[in-house]
Amino acid sequence: MQYYAIIIYTLISLIDVLIILQIINENNMKKISGNFGGKVSIIVPIKGIDEKLEENIRSLLTQDYPYPYEVIYVVDKGDEVERILRKYNVKVVYSLYNCDQCSGKIRAQLSGLLNASNDIIVFADSDTWYPKYWLRNLVSPLDRYTATTTFSWPSPSRLTLKNLIRAGFWTLGFESQSLESSRFLWGGSMAFKREFFNDEVIDELSKEWCDDCTLTRIVKRRGGKIGFLMNAIPLNVYDENELIKWSSRQIVTILAYSPRGARAYLAAGTFFTFILIYSIIFHNIFTFTPYILWIIKNLLRGVSYFKQAIVASLMTVIAIPYALVLLLYNWNNRVVYWRGKRYVVKPLSEK
Repeated sequence: MQYYAIIIYTLISLIDVLIILQIINENNMKKISGNFGGKVSIIVPIKGIDEKLEENIRSLLTQDYPYPYEVIYVVDKGDEVERILRKYNVKVVYSLYNCDQCSGKIRAQLSGLLNASNDIIVFADSDTWYPKYWLRNLVSPLDRYTATTTFSWPSPSRLTLKNLIRAGFWTLGFESQSLESSRFLWGGSMAFKREFFNDEVIDELSKEWCDDCTLTRIVKRRGGKIGFLMNAIPLNVYDENELIKWSSRQIVTILAYSPRGARAYLAAGTFFTFILIYSIIFHNIFTFTPYILWIIKNLLRGVSYFKQAIVASLMTVIAIPYALVLLLYNWNNRVVYWRGKRYVVKPLSEK
């Protein structure tokens, strides 16, 4: 029993050190900047009326970016959201790009790309609120990176159980961003030079379901670098009614596009779930220290949004084992439901 305890305490100490190093590295990432600039086209796919949509629209129109920029919303013909969009100084175009194998979001992005006037392309999400410094901080490092991105902080509109669990679950998206080798683009905040989207990239996108997964793969295959900005974090605004379906879509996407990441979380999630149960059963505060440090790590990430940071950071204690259970449940699942449509997501090995 003594050897068993020594192994556990040694592993706990190692995890604590790794989390501290991650905190230090992410703090250094807040200093990333650059000198790139120019006219920007922000492309926003939209379907239906999102939570606090008009606040999100206004946030994009009031960026303190020093160059001219346009905001392009891409809608399906007949969508009621067009009526709201027409109230604002945005370009509204229809999602008409011809790609039978792509998702609705990629079809909208490619439709927006065809209507974009400028040399810098930025993709945003309609369910996200952007701080006024977001565009400036996202674009300026493009002189150092092939693409830049950030990840949003969860902002539930109500404190329901589903919303709270989703908040904790959402923060797990930051965990791969500290190391450049495991970094990925997030679809709600991506910036590229227009020249990146040559015929080869557009053709590859038109056959895919996941936009940011595909673009991440292309950047890395070309030997490019992804810059992750801790100083440009927006807010993902939501009121979740279908938590299991939403969470499963995230899990299935990881299983299909990043099987190595899924296996890594299987190991890490199992260990963290074990130490959580161990800490509760034996009332051991030392074995709970990785969770305490994890909460601190998230508080520092979301420091610009104090109330939202507290909620999401505390909920990671539940979200970590929740994500593990869903990962196991969906291990062989490749079917997702998104915006009212059913998609079969093919693993990389079948592409």
